[in-house]
Amino acid sequence: MECTPELIEKLSKVEIFSDFDTTNEIHRKILEKVCVLLEPETFPKGAFIIKEGDLGNSLFILYEGTVQVKRNTPSNEQFAVVNLAAEQNVFFGEVALVDKDTRSASVLALTECRTLRLDGTTFKTLCDEEPILGYRVMYQISRRLAGSLRRSNRDMMTLYAALLDEVEGGSGIQ
Repeated sequence: MECTPELIEKLSKVEIFSDFDTTNEIHRKILEKVCVLLEPETFPKGAFIIKEGDLGNSLFILYEGTVQVKRNTPSNEQFAVVNLAAEQNVFFGEVALVDKDTRSASVLALTECRTLRLDGTTFKTLCDEEPILGYRVMYQISRRLAGSLRRSNRDMMTLYAALLDEVEGGSGIQ
């Protein structure tokens, strides 16, 4: 992919690359190396970019368009989690940079979408060449996963408390 100054700026605004300062020559060169590895892909309105349960090995950066993140309930019904626009510097599938695993959510194109795909294996090879890239990106991914874990723990405790209230209230225990 051609690395334009606009694309380098866009990369630096995406959370996982936000530790790179485009005014720093070394940082800019690292972002340029990432840029070369990005594969542009276009998805029509209504297409799934990622499907929950599929095996994933790529990170996607939303370059143009709007998507909806969806999850499946235990009864296999989909519900919308959030709508996201490219202007929000959106990325998804970042766990694939760490581990090839099944996708935890689906991402549906609400409009025609252009994405920039980064293959996990290719990324790891670049990190061997540029360890600072691997360190900084993995740090950002770790922060994001830690935040998700904290929210999940809070949600679980809220559900547990609600279940206890229901059980205690239903049995007459005060």
